[in-house]
Amino acid sequence: MIHWRLAGLAGLALLLATLGAAPAAACPAPSDTLLFHSCWGRGRLAVALLPEDLPLPEAAPLGHRLVVTGAYTARDSRGDGLAKPVGLFVHRGAVINPNLGRMDGVLLVDPADGAPELHHRERLALGGRDYDLTVLDQRRAFLAEASVRGLSVLQSHLLIVDGRVDVRPREDAPGFIRRLLFVDAEGFGLYQTRWPETLHDAARQLASALAPRMALNLDMGSYDYCQRAEEGVEDGCGRLERDDTGKLSNLLVLTLE
Repeated sequence: MIHWRLAGLAGLALLLATLGAAPAAACPAPSDTLLFHSCWGRGRLAVALLPEDLPLPEAAPLGHRLVVTGAYTARDSRGDGLAKPVGLFVHRGAVINPNLGRMDGVLLVDPADGAPELHHRERLALGGRDYDLTVLDQRRAFLAEASVRGLSVLQSHLLIVDGRVDVRPREDAPGFIRRLLFVDAEGFGLYQTRWPETLHDAARQLASALAPRMALNLDMGSYDYCQRAEEGVEDGCGRLERDDTGKLSNLLVLTLE
């Protein structure tokens, strides 16, 4: 697995100092596990639907962009051979998959500001109302509200909930390189383990290192897409090549402005 280059780390550190962001104690520094944090600049997150959003826009000449796989992709299609995200999926207000998956986590992104929110599917607050998405009528009402607001929504497994690790250790749990989207007091970020880890150990490491409020597991394995652009130079950081997106249904695009 390819991690941030040392030059890239130095550039991001310089960017942080130049922008006069939060104090170092509050805003964590780039590292080989912390791939991105919104406090390093003006951070935004966007959900891309594939293939509709391809090709992705080029990164700004002096900007930083990280593109990674988000939600899981189903074996069946959503019609016309198009790849389908697993679980609830809304793309800028368009309901792509109305079916709730077994995962307990829900990511909400308002394209207007690019600020992600992470929620538990049984207690999701939106527009002054609390929703339990496991209840059909409430899920339909939530989808209608998300559609009106033009939100993007996807599902995955929550590993940290309200500051606590929310996944149990298992003796037979497999170990993989893990990538986690998290939110904390300073904004949001992307964490990746150095070595193959179980979900429980990955969550414990993130909790110990950065103490986020919520954390969501992202799809990796053979579907691990990761492309990084820094100051106009792009390189790969995952298993798939830049144009090898045929089996993917969605991507997360994290940018610093």
